[in-house]
Amino acid sequence: MREPAFSDSIVFESPVVRIGAFRCDRDYRGFHDTGPAMNDCFVFPRTAVAIEHEHEPPFAANPNVTTFYNRGQRYLRHEISVQGDRCDWFGIDRETAREAVRTLDAAVEDAPFRRTRGRCDARTYFLQRQLFEGVVHGIVSDPLAIEETVLLLLDRVIGNAAAGPDAKRRALVHETECFLAAHFDQPLSLVEIAAHAGASVYHLCRTFREDTGLALHQYLNQLRIRHGLGAVRDSAAPLSSIAVDLGFAHHSHFTSAFRRGFGVTPSELRPSARRC
Repeated sequence: MREPAFSDSIVFESPVVRIGAFRCDRDYRGFHDTGPAMNDCFVFPRTAVAIEHEHEPPFAANPNVTTFYNRGQRYLRHEISVQGDRCDWFGIDRETAREAVRTLDAAVEDAPFRRTRGRCDARTYFLQRQLFEGVVHGIVSDPLAIEETVLLLLDRVIGNAAAGPDAKRRALVHETECFLAAHFDQPLSLVEIAAHAGASVYHLCRTFREDTGLALHQYLNQLRIRHGLGAVRDSAAPLSSIAVDLGFAHHSHFTSAFRRGFGVTPSELRPSARRC
């Protein structure tokens, strides 16, 4: 039987930025605590996991959000996805990170990130994945272009960093996000989601939309296309099969949502298309 895997590898490093890949199976013995953050960084989750910063309540980290860590910060993770915790992270040297965050929060002094997470729009997520895959596969190799793109991503994600809602609202949204992230590939009804969250359908819809910026169905579709990005790139399976596996009723729905989110169709990202 294969041993549960853990790795945290750096794929690009310069005096200003680092790009890394964090992969941790849910059965890894140190899954809940892999030690403090080694970088001031912002992170794009590929799978869903609950993150609990020291002295803070847990929140759902999934492909719809960006998370933030300060160097030396302790945190715990709790399982949501059967795939464990898989994410791509972008480290910034502290002075650059502080300067960037001060454009929006003049009170920043030492540790740059005072928010734990923020919204991540589809185009930013797609740009991040394009950069990461390009660096890993040697398609993007110009250090200046890589550094500038990372700083562009930093500008985008700190602009979407969210102030935390009150505890009761936070708990409701957190529970709902965890449920959606764990069941994104299944047909879900509003009544079912609200029952799981322990709220009325009206209160859930209103609160979730206000705090995430997305309606429930939009949030769910965003999860689906972001999970689909890897399948489209790496799998030879027909798009119709990928669409059904992601929870879409038809591959045309998947294609439409994918194009609206990322600005390209799934077919344009297939390996056969990239060889042409």
